[in-house]
Amino acid sequence: MRLILAILVGKLIAYFSKTLHFGGGSAAPGLYALKIEPKLVEKLIQKIPQNIVITGTNGKTTTARMIAHFAKESNLKVIRNHTGSNLERGIASALIQSLGVNLRHTGCVLDRHLGIWELDEATFNSVAPKIKPDLVVFLNVFRDQLDRYGEIDSVVKNWCEALKDLPKDTLVLLNGDDTNTLKLKNCFKGSVETFGVEGFKIEGEAIEKRKTQPKLDFEAKNVKQNGLNGSSFSLIINQESLIINLPLPGIYHIYDALAAIAAASNLPLTINHKLLTNFQPAFGRFEKLPFGSIFLIKNPAGATQVFETINPNLRPNDRLLLTLNDNLADGTDVSWIWDANFELLTTNHKPLIICSGARATDLAVRLKYAGFDPKNITVEPNLENALEQARKGLKGALYILPTYTALLEIQKILVKMKIKQNYWREK
Repeated sequence: MRLILAILVGKLIAYFSKTLHFGGGSAAPGLYALKIEPKLVEKLIQKIPQNIVITGTNGKTTTARMIAHFAKESNLKVIRNHTGSNLERGIASALIQSLGVNLRHTGCVLDRHLGIWELDEATFNSVAPKIKPDLVVFLNVFRDQLDRYGEIDSVVKNWCEALKDLPKDTLVLLNGDDTNTLKLKNCFKGSVETFGVEGFKIEGEAIEKRKTQPKLDFEAKNVKQNGLNGSSFSLIINQESLIINLPLPGIYHIYDALAAIAAASNLPLTINHKLLTNFQPAFGRFEKLPFGSIFLIKNPAGATQVFETINPNLRPNDRLLLTLNDNLADGTDVSWIWDANFELLTTNHKPLIICSGARATDLAVRLKYAGFDPKNITVEPNLENALEQARKGLKGALYILPTYTALLEIQKILVKMKIKQNYWREK
């Protein structure tokens, strides 16, 4: 009965959260339900035939969305924490909202074939053993929110210990180009497979060219990048060579696609060369708008990869709106901006830049030292006002680069402007 009570309370909170526009019910329902029944996730997750866990610093939401895309094309019913709420409360919220409750038989109905769960770097250690996943994907590990996670070595060490608590029949997929995730190969006694991109390695905060290449189970070859229009690569799956056309720009998105394809081929799900051509990323992960696009930035590696993607596409009339917050979900330590390569944005075009968010001034100082003319930098902490200024008289494209909580605020502003729907309605 305690489980039923927790579910009913969670459903009630989710209903009022959405009805009163407090949010999408992605965290609060699970937070309070877990206070009533701490073992809610363990009890409900057992009702799902197969579960996948995805962790890493960057790319979790995009990878999860791709796997879900494959699953739906294979007519499987999927459940996942699709808004990116990747703590235990987010998983609990997703489970609660997908459940039907039968009060007469005090039971729960969860009609799903596959669970796809994003877990942040720290949450993985405590929650993954509760899920007992059939498959785990490790995407990468970079410095991110030092106040929460600590240094990279600590993250990898904790992951290694957590792997020892997983079932031996779990399949572990590792980014074989990342020198840190590859260390996990020696931590798990079960099956391990690797994925990567021919000629590339991930070391420190950068994706770099590689002279020698280790043997990988899933390897992208013949990579071709086509600006913001996307990229393509070839891949051998089940002895069949496929040309994958990805409608997302940047090498980092190729890693996400590889991880998703590797996971799908082990489930197995249907994989063919056309499956990603109509893929739509989650809100803020290269989200196209009528007047520009949004790229989430949250740590040095991810931000630098976004800058590398944008740099060749900047034009004289384009503008940049950068937003920096220091809320708990962003990480309270914003010193990471000094390790992100903002210098990549200093093109000859000298774009107008608007800095916004709680730490807008810190951002403006960083851009000054990156080589931007202070005359081209406007500081406007209020994000709605900043967006209005950025769009006023806009003749080119507007690139919006927010940290996580600023991204959620941007979504609310865009809904208010009737430009898009609420992010929690996106699947």
